[in-house]
Amino acid sequence: TFSASETNVTYECSLDGASYDPCTNPVTFGPFADGAHTLNVRAVDTAGNADPTPASSAWTVDTVAPDTGVVSGPPSVTNSASADFTFMSNEGGATFECSVDFGAWAACSNPVTVGPLADGAHRLDVRAKDGAGNIDATPATYTWTIDSAAPDTSITAAPPANSNSAAASFSFTSPDPTATFECNLDGAAFAACTSPKAYASLTDGS
Repeated sequence: TFSASETNVTYECSLDGASYDPCTNPVTFGPFADGAHTLNVRAVDTAGNADPTPASSAWTVDTVAPDTGVVSGPPSVTNSASADFTFMSNEGGATFECSVDFGAWAACSNPVTVGPLADGAHRLDVRAKDGAGNIDATPATYTWTIDSAAPDTSITAAPPANSNSAAASFSFTSPDPTATFECNLDGAAFAACTSPKAYASLTDGS
């Protein structure tokens, strides 16, 4: 819609640099291709005088939804109840919305910290929203598991309390199927080990 400083005027419009042609007030244009567009409009009075400084309006059409990606997140299994994430979008200036464990979508910062959460499997969905209001219809997804409970360890095989052998072999297990093991012999530092663990050339003593 337009206005002019004189009454009884007509209008001429130039769309995207085209020649000026008579247009109504109000006027509708489109549909438009994605991209930048400009409308220039000038009033013409009954004497034929045209405004030498036409009014101008510029806008951008964007009908393409942005794409979303998760740049970083926690390890697949972690003992931390909170998790830090960073995201990306193929459109600059996009904002983000997050859904944790299929909950409601809510605006989230980038980066964002999620939690604290209970032990178990968790999922983050994140979608980008561009300045035109287009929202990624295929959100990025990230899954991880929180395990804050320390595993239990059992020695299932060991040499007798008194042995005449300088070698010793130990077997051990844990009810946690994801557990790995570290061994400490005679007060030395713990080091990664597997079951069974064999030691040779031990000295006499306990």
